[in-house]
Amino acid sequence: MAQVSFFKNYRVYLLTSVAYMGSLLFGYDTGVMGSVLALNSFKDDFGLPTGSSGFASTKNAQVSSNVVSLLTAGCFFGAIAAAFLNDKYGRRFTLMGFAFVFLIGAAIQTSASHSIGQIYGGRVVAGLGIGGLSAVTPVFVSENCPPAVRGRITGLFQEFLVIGSTFAYWLDYGVSLHIKPSTSQWRIPVGIQLIPGGCMLLGLFFLKESPRWLMKQGRYEEATANLAYMRREETTDPEIMKEIAEIRASIEEELAATEGVTWKECLKPGNRYRFMSAFVLMFWQQFSGTNSIGYYAPEIFQTIGVSKTNSSLFATGVYGTVKVFSTGIFLIIGIDKLGRRKSLLFGAAWMMTMMIILGAVLATHPPTNVNAVSPASIAMVVMIYLYVIGYSASWGPIPWVYLSEIFPTRLRSYGVGLGATTQWLFNFVITEVTPNAINHIGWKTFIMFAVFCLAMGVWVFFFVKETKGRSLEDMDILFGTIDPEKRAEDIERALQNKIVTEELENVGLKDKGTSVRMADVPSAEAKL
Repeated sequence: MAQVSFFKNYRVYLLTSVAYMGSLLFGYDTGVMGSVLALNSFKDDFGLPTGSSGFASTKNAQVSSNVVSLLTAGCFFGAIAAAFLNDKYGRRFTLMGFAFVFLIGAAIQTSASHSIGQIYGGRVVAGLGIGGLSAVTPVFVSENCPPAVRGRITGLFQEFLVIGSTFAYWLDYGVSLHIKPSTSQWRIPVGIQLIPGGCMLLGLFFLKESPRWLMKQGRYEEATANLAYMRREETTDPEIMKEIAEIRASIEEELAATEGVTWKECLKPGNRYRFMSAFVLMFWQQFSGTNSIGYYAPEIFQTIGVSKTNSSLFATGVYGTVKVFSTGIFLIIGIDKLGRRKSLLFGAAWMMTMMIILGAVLATHPPTNVNAVSPASIAMVVMIYLYVIGYSASWGPIPWVYLSEIFPTRLRSYGVGLGATTQWLFNFVITEVTPNAINHIGWKTFIMFAVFCLAMGVWVFFFVKETKGRSLEDMDILFGTIDPEKRAEDIERALQNKIVTEELENVGLKDKGTSVRMADVPSAEAKL
């Protein structure tokens, strides 16, 4: 069944692979700099202290914080811009623009020579591109996905992200072993990101625009043709007709409520709940502690006792590999079976437990011999690996999936934009805080994140609604902005109007009295 579903939806997977190159770029760009900062060749070229491990040097801690956080600052503003550009110019053209911006930022970083300011500037420009991509790609992908596999496909955002960061980790480990300390040692991994960025920009020329965005623009025939293409069906297929009718009914209901997207519409009870959910969900994702480890993994491994640069880079590479496999397994067998809510609850409890153990071991068995890895250090490394398994099966992929599916078509770009902007804002806060926190309060940093994990689990229990298996248009019913009976009537009317219009155009008959009821049309999920 899964194999049939894959081949049936291979065009959706192809679109996802191109679009989520933006996620891969995000993962790579964060992962590569986190590891490059640990290389003595980078420190020598930019006049930074060498010979100290982790965040022991105040200057290194500050530069690490700046290099990482400036990317997220750029991402914040890129995500804000994307919310408006996405709605005006469409998903595909907006992605092209942001991919081009990213390439400029990557080129600036790669060409830097002894000027940390150029690295900072390149990080901001690249961040503008990555932030915009992060706000658009989940929308673009979710609007093309069938409901039955939407969680798995949309969740690939996180899989591509961790593949990018893991590739960066291992590449940095490779250059640290096989390239002598020199400018090339750090410039090669920084420059490699130009390749996936270029592939993404080229691939976008061959993709089709989102059917839901086209429908919102009144381009009904093109929307129907694109949806049929993605589903590998004829435009007259009953399933395509039903899905198009649902989309059109949903958009017409939104248009009837307000003229244009207004704050009044965003503040309606059901929509307000969705916007608040997006904000809080992405807020908690950042305060889970994952990006503190992800950005600064080599330095954190040095802090807990894996002091040699090559050893810390190797441990970081294993960390990323665990992330890739655990995320992939969860997307294949978990997200569309367990659902969003249960996974988030389990993940919060699991991560809290690992953080408590990690903090307790670091407090009672701090590393003392920098030339040897103690059993306590090994235990802490294992706790980090176990922590990331829980994150990868919950708070890693699910927030992006949930964000992309809960909003109505007219508000989706703004809702995902808000979530992405929130993510980057608090991502920036966390990356600024982490080096100084570990430098000043040590093991208490991990206890702090454990408390945050407890709080996010409580929030999920009381406020998160399950969205597994529902169509995007069903979200209006779930969040109470439309009655089920009213939606059924609107779909029936849209479907009847489409059938009558086609009869008048293609057959030339005024009215044959055709009556097609929704009960006679198979559901969009049935064939899957």
